[in-house]
Amino acid sequence: MIWEGLSARQLCELMTDPKRNGGRDAKALEAHMHTPLVLWGWHPGEGRDPVPMPEGTFLAKVHLWTSAGAPCP
Repeated sequence: MIWEGLSARQLCELMTDPKRNGGRDAKALEAHMHTPLVLWGWHPGEGRDPVPMPEGTFLAKVHLWTSAGAPCP
């Protein structure tokens, strides 16, 4: 994945840059987190490890972040 090895700030800057995130603003980023592509991470199928953070916790944190304007650390 393109975000491997990035710092928290670099990842945030990547995710919030419309030129590199598919033209998404903060609310569109939040909506994207509810798509099958992203949610697959919690149900990846046999032999694969799911995302270690519970899905609901992740989505709640994304909502808090986007509600605050998606600030970068």
